[in-house]
Amino acid sequence: MGFIILLLVIVGLVALAFSYYKQDSVKQVESQLEENSITMMQELYKVKKKIRVLEEEVMIGDRDNFKG
Repeated sequence: MGFIILLLVIVGLVALAFSYYKQDSVKQVESQLEENSITMMQELYKVKKKIRVLEEEVMIGDRDNFKG
């Protein structure tokens, strides 16, 4: 009976140690996800800015064609 209790305590301690390790792993994944999200938002902003410039150039080109 004492052996089973000792075994359960050891298994519990191993599970506790494993849970702390997994928690750090989750924090790393969250950090990477946040970093990737920020990078994607920056890239999206750049693309939208370029599209806006291209749209303005097309509009200016259309006005020139109507004047000519």
